[in-house]
Amino acid sequence: MTATNPTATTLYLTELDVTRLERMASRPGAGQMADMLDALLARAAIVAPQEIPTDVVTMNSRLVCALQGDPAPRQWTLVYPDEADFDAGRLSVLSPVGQALLGARAGQTVSYRMPDGREQHVTITGITFQPEASGQYTL
Repeated sequence: MTATNPTATTLYLTELDVTRLERMASRPGAGQMADMLDALLARAAIVAPQEIPTDVVTMNSRLVCALQGDPAPRQWTLVYPDEADFDAGRLSVLSPVGQALLGARAGQTVSYRMPDGREQHVTITGITFQPEASGQYTL
């Protein structure tokens, strides 16, 4: 696995996240996941977990986000689909907002399409926990 040339707007993914996402995408009926992963990989720099910048959203990161038009910030954890619970703030990486957040950086505003087709903007105001920054490379 090789990384693309990083730039200031590079989307970073860890090798472990890519491996787990590839495993999920290879399951029967996971066409949407395979398409999402292809799109992510096309614009990603893939790095060892120890090399991921601490301000990047990785799997199992806890973050604080401001949604356009929402008065209060949201606290979310980015998780794999089988751990998702929107009401508990556990966003699936397969959700539109989860796809937009994976690999984004603190301070960055990302966009995604809501189910009704409207575009929504969300700003990552902080990352309160990133497994790699805490030395947890195998979550």
